[in-house]
Amino acid sequence: MDSMFKSTTNRQKIFDSIFNVLKSSKMPVSTTDISKKIKKSWHTVDRHCLKLQLDKKITGYKIGNMNIWEIKK
Repeated sequence: MDSMFKSTTNRQKIFDSIFNVLKSSKMPVSTTDISKKIKKSWHTVDRHCLKLQLDKKITGYKIGNMNIWEIKK
């Protein structure tokens, strides 16, 4: 049970970190840039951004081969 609670807390910290990076930027931010700023792997950030997009909290789109994210307007 403790590991499940810890996982949820860690997940929320990642969501909060991603949201803070996006909130502090005037322009959309790539998955790579977010991952460098919060020191998490690209895959982790991409999965969490997709979850935030499904929750309609952020918007994402592709430019070439990059995923770009911004706060939903």
